[in-house]
Amino acid sequence: MQQSDKRIQPLWQQLATVGAFFYSAQPGPRSQTGWAGQGNGQVTLEWHAEDELHFIEQGEFCADGGVPVAMFNRFIWQRNEQGIRLSHGRRGERVFLFELQPQADGCWRSVADHLCINDLYSGQLRPLEQGFELIWRINGPKKDECLVYQYTPDKT
Repeated sequence: MQQSDKRIQPLWQQLATVGAFFYSAQPGPRSQTGWAGQGNGQVTLEWHAEDELHFIEQGEFCADGGVPVAMFNRFIWQRNEQGIRLSHGRRGERVFLFELQPQADGCWRSVADHLCINDLYSGQLRPLEQGFELIWRINGPKKDECLVYQYTPDKT
């Protein structure tokens, strides 16, 4: 616990500094969704408990070759003794995505893939000098997606 806490606390403190995001979505060769494009915007932080922080993301997404559209997401970060859990706030419901645990190389990786209907979700988080990068992978019968988020303390 002591070693884990030494790794968890700095990341938890870094999460509390986030103010902006940028992400890109790229479909893999097996994707049938064509989910490709870029998004960016601001993050408002909402504390729900000492160990639960919500990212309220508002911004724009532009599919490759498309017109920008407004976007809104709620991501729920929860700290525990082993790592940090990430869930998506969807239509008022909490949908668990994956739990990230610290690795020897300084990155954080999902403990296990999470099955949601027919799709597997996994993630990797890499701390940066200013903020962090979160890479999601979504694989399923119709999905082969990679989302790369960059969270920074700066407002866009």
